[in-house]
Amino acid sequence: MSGKVFPLQGNQKPAVDPRDSVWLSASAGTGKTQVLSARVLRLLLQDGVDPSQILCLTFTKAGAAEMAVRIQDVLARWVRLDATLLFHDLEAIGAPSGPEARARARTLFARVLDCPGGGLRIDTIHAFSQWLLAAFPGEAGLQPGVRAMEDRDRELLQRRVLADLLLGAEERGDAALLAAVEMLSLRMGPDDVQAWLLRCAAAREMWEGPGAWQGDLRPRVEMLLGLPAGADEEWLAGLCGDDRFDTLSIHRCMAIARQWKAKTGQDAAQAMADWLAAGPRRRFETLPGLADVFLTKEGKPRSTTSYDKIDPGYARYAETAVAAIGKVRDAVGLVVLANWLTPGLTLGRAFALAWDEAKAREGVIDFDDQ
Repeated sequence: MSGKVFPLQGNQKPAVDPRDSVWLSASAGTGKTQVLSARVLRLLLQDGVDPSQILCLTFTKAGAAEMAVRIQDVLARWVRLDATLLFHDLEAIGAPSGPEARARARTLFARVLDCPGGGLRIDTIHAFSQWLLAAFPGEAGLQPGVRAMEDRDRELLQRRVLADLLLGAEERGDAALLAAVEMLSLRMGPDDVQAWLLRCAAAREMWEGPGAWQGDLRPRVEMLLGLPAGADEEWLAGLCGDDRFDTLSIHRCMAIARQWKAKTGQDAAQAMADWLAAGPRRRFETLPGLADVFLTKEGKPRSTTSYDKIDPGYARYAETAVAAIGKVRDAVGLVVLANWLTPGLTLGRAFALAWDEAKAREGVIDFDDQ
């Protein structure tokens, strides 16, 4: 039956006592909504408590709707319930059940309807926050009259802002911005590009105020990644020079490999000799070939059993060589990241500034603003 009140069990009874502050924790299906609804009813039955003073917040719209319906149905039922059944309902939630309490219970339905908005304030946290911002825009640093965007409105505005950016770039001949959109689309896919742009827009402190990222973003990106200024392929090639690369380990491995007369040992020794004889740029270009001497196609260390028979120190020298190769590969990865992150952030900055302008023009705020 709609509006039926179920007796509370065990720890549910003290949890609804309005005199105590309670933290309720329970797994799904154990009656949390029932307990919270009963606690609201107990509060309504308290002398001196006005329904407009009660605020219920949930995480989901479904949860808010379910609680509102439960409480409303109970209060509507109490209006017409006979004294005996009403007595049992009040007893079931641990409330006073005397004549005065029963009389008050019968008035609650009308008193709740008289609340501003026509009922108890049972909202999601998000909806309540929106109401607060709308009620006190000045204190929140917002323009009066702004409204929160719905998901569909945000998507449409986002696409319009991006379209305007692209049209403006074409008119100005800004090939770099157009190339950034193309690069991100190929790398991420259209949906992820939109998500990336919104993340950039949310990072407002990067684009405004002291220390804002302005002008050429490459130096900022390099500093962020721990790269030196102007890190490029020439710099990467320099990492393979004798002054930057641990060539001593390669020399020792080569000397040991030459003592292994099998073709595998001789080929490995020749590959190392050719690499050591080359200049920094050629070394950088042929680094994958050097890595093949020490690593399998899966990137795992090759067996050193045959070399260890010649010199037990080979495995240690090979490990050092692999570490030196890994440092260069890591640096390559960082430069590649900088090469796409720089245009990506440049596009993100342009979008973020245009996004804020569009929201101000439309008189809307998004979730991040809230």
